[in-house]
Amino acid sequence: MKKANAWSLALIASVSLWLGAAPAWGAAAPALSEVRVFQVESARCTEAIPERVNTTQMCTHRGPTKVSVMEVGLGNNPMGRFDGAELNGQRTAVCQVGNISQACNGAGTVMGYIYVFDVNVQGPGWFEYSNSSINGPAKTLKTLLNIR
Repeated sequence: MKKANAWSLALIASVSLWLGAAPAWGAAAPALSEVRVFQVESARCTEAIPERVNTTQMCTHRGPTKVSVMEVGLGNNPMGRFDGAELNGQRTAVCQVGNISQACNGAGTVMGYIYVFDVNVQGPGWFEYSNSSINGPAKTLKTLLNIR
């Protein structure tokens, strides 16, 4: 049997320390499973949008309006449109911390995003949001809301 030299033992010890200090790999990113508009806010009113509702109902929204979209899971191609025109939006990551979902602040696991789109509503029209899942199954989800 061949005797190990000091260099090979030192190399094994170094690699073992390096591997022990390596970060643990997390689980795969959650697939996109839901997108929906949950709030429309204009100068006239703020309206919560229930699930499976495809039109605003409380008031007629006009002028600067914010449309809030909830996205569960992770996507890689978010797109907001109003009557076909592409919109600018801001996103906030939502993390799962224990049993609570909250804005990410360095703790927890990212579970989705809240997007807020600025729309200048001059008349009734359709808001559309779509995104494609970042991982399998690679599907595209879309939600539509008729803003009155």
